Amino acid sequence: MLRPLLCLLTVAALIPAQDAPPPVAHGSFGIDFATAYFFRGIQQENQGIIAQPWIELGYGLHEADEGLRSVDLVFGLWNSLHDGPTGGAGGIWYESDFYTGLSADVGERMSVGATYTVYHSPNGTFGTVEELAFSGSYDDAGLDWSPVASGLQPSVVLAFELDGQADAGTHVGVYAQLGVEPSFAIGQLGGAEVTLSLPVTLGLSLRDYYEVAGDDDFFGFLDVGGVASAPMSFLPPGMGPWQGSVGLHLLLLGDNLETINDNDAYELIFSFGASTSF
Repeated sequence: MLRPLLCLLTVAALIPAQDAPPPVAHGSFGIDFATAYFFRGIQQENQGIIAQPWIELGYGLHEADEGLRSVDLVFGLWNSLHDGPTGGAGGIWYESDFYTGLSADVGERMSVGATYTVYHSPNGTFGTVEELAFSGSYDDAGLDWSPVASGLQPSVVLAFELDGQADAGTHVGVYAQLGVEPSFAIGQLGGAEVTLSLPVTLGLSLRDYYEVAGDDDFFGFLDVGGVASAPMSFLPPGMGPWQGSVGLHLLLLGDNLETINDNDAYELIFSFGASTSF
């Protein structure tokens, strides 16, 4: 269980620190509410109140003007609290995920990361899952080929289950995710600029990630969303730079995930939340 975590910490310790400014700690936290909770297209809860508080802390290990421009060691805790069927006799605390990893900025536009996550259910609804994931994103804002000013902001995730299965199947799986998230300034609300982002996410099983009755489905889900966000400028300055958001997502499910979702091929999910950074 601890081997992936120790590997990440070892890599962090080997990062050169010469000619770098002192490390800087930073973080963020917030809470989101949603009408349904699907993890990578897998239904978790679609009834009652769903509240998802989270916190993330980062520690700067390296900073430079070019090349490997920054490296951060990241720790986070994400939770999901339900008063529906999955928040039953064992309590409302359905899920608590701890993660740690390294994130880095390479050159002017590329970001990469490696994250070890433990998915745990405090009320015992599902078995613990351990995962090692690698991610990458590219900031294409302002490039000539980009169709919008913000760029498409493409990203990719490749995740390997180490122990346990998110689909409650019989084999550990390999998950792949492709995404884009262009955004647009759409006006002002109460003096605060409102931004609309249009995230599109495709989830795929490269091996045994979406199993049902021994059959794996390559196509997991397609998530097409719209999220409006704006600074919460009406709050006192002493409370920090809070951001509010409201979103609507259309989730299209593959055959196996449709079976898990009471044979519904799609789901509309409304969400709202607030977050801040320090």
